[in-house]
Amino acid sequence: MIGPATTATVSRRDRVRAETTAEIKQLAWEVMAESGPAGLSLRAVARQMGMAPSALYRYFPSRDDLLTALIIEGFDSLGAALQEAYARSRAQTPKLPATEVFVVVAKSYRQWALEHPTPYGLIFGSAVPGYTGTEATTEASMRSVGALMQTMLDLVAEGRLAVDRITPRLTPELVDELNGWVDCTDGKLPVAALAAAMDCYATLHGVLSLEVNRHLPASLSSSSALFEFAIRDVLERISL
Repeated sequence: MIGPATTATVSRRDRVRAETTAEIKQLAWEVMAESGPAGLSLRAVARQMGMAPSALYRYFPSRDDLLTALIIEGFDSLGAALQEAYARSRAQTPKLPATEVFVVVAKSYRQWALEHPTPYGLIFGSAVPGYTGTEATTEASMRSVGALMQTMLDLVAEGRLAVDRITPRLTPELVDELNGWVDCTDGKLPVAALAAAMDCYATLHGVLSLEVNRHLPASLSSSSALFEFAIRDVLERISL
């Protein structure tokens, strides 16, 4: 009787802990939706839950620990959406070229951001006062753009990357900086491909941030056409 009872107790305890952790994070997202990331505190979440702030310390020892968990959750959600879009586009028949796969993945990025404005604001918005990212958040950030990086690998594999057009434009300083990044990508992408990846990402993220933060003219405030134009324009610069 002792063995099974102990197992059931541990299982139940773990289940309750997981449910409470999920509830804390959900309420934290709601607090940030109203007050922004800077307004997040364990006290604010505890108030929503009807608990004493000290009770939350068993789950998240500090606000920063909670923020770290939320940032990782946000990046993982984005990464899952992009990976799904990549897999779906790669499964199409006839096979799409890597440039069109990138467009599909980029559109998925935009859709995720518009559907998840609070997570998007947390992971790509202004720095949260007093918070410093961790190695875990950096790793989550890199994972989240795995599908975008894979399209660069596909461009190289298909011979579609305009290496001869890109390379002469790279300054020695930029080449040195990109060489440092090569190690972070396990050397899978040449310097020209990394430069192209950053060009694409900066364009994608720049136009999207203007839209999400409502800095575009009113007639372009929700423009998928502008976004696609920008993406195809940068692809024209870096691909054959």
